[in-house]
Amino acid sequence: MTRRRAVTHADQTVPDWVIGCMERKYIVLEGVRDPSPAIWVQTGSQYIDIRIPHDRPQFRGKRSLNDLGIEELFELARQSADTGVCRIENRLATWNSWADRFGFWCDEADIFPDDGCLEPRRGTIFETETENSGVKYEEAWVLQPYDQGIVAHLTLRPLADPAAVLGVLLVTGRYAGYVESSTSANPASLQAQLGAANGDLARMRQILDCEASYAVRERVGAPFVIRHSCLPFREGRELDVPVMSRPILERETSLRARRDDAAWRVESWLIKR
Repeated sequence: MTRRRAVTHADQTVPDWVIGCMERKYIVLEGVRDPSPAIWVQTGSQYIDIRIPHDRPQFRGKRSLNDLGIEELFELARQSADTGVCRIENRLATWNSWADRFGFWCDEADIFPDDGCLEPRRGTIFETETENSGVKYEEAWVLQPYDQGIVAHLTLRPLADPAAVLGVLLVTGRYAGYVESSTSANPASLQAQLGAANGDLARMRQILDCEASYAVRERVGAPFVIRHSCLPFREGRELDVPVMSRPILERETSLRARRDDAAWRVESWLIKR
């Protein structure tokens, strides 16, 4: 661990009422209700968004991407995940990806704009289209309860090259979202990339080898267990979330990771009351 005074928080770009973790109750898209899981983890500025189709196969007995065939890999390509900076002014939210390929997209994600109108009502945030939207929709995001008020934004960085970023981790109380840097520099959708691989299984697995996971802990001090992941064999396993408390964050800017070749860097943190 690096012992020097840590930065407490970056410039806040969203109001307090949106800071935390939200699980999507539903989306109504062009009049059709879709119950597919979606997670929105929001710190004072950084967000993580993870979306998984409700009809994704269970892939029982599969332990890695190497256990999946071509058709199964295409099923995984219908997912999306992203991280970046969210700005909200007068309840108009805009989401800007943090880097060109930090995360991944499916074909369906292309229809959504990068902004939305938000309306908080009794623990649920309703998101609807703006004038820029190509489709009419409503999403209902349910704010999850805290077990403590720590909200932190961390990046996983290789020890040999601290300027590089391997992953982004957001922690809001008992919830955590994690998105890895994409293994592909291709800006096309996952389905398009897999199609261009022409049945090359090794290449297809490499394209999809980018984790996006949402984890929850039962109580303070308990491990964060993955509830939803774009890699289904990761669900039920523990997510690498370093131990954090106010005293630790007040004196540390680098926290130990489980990987021997990397460490977590504290980008920002705050205490939400």
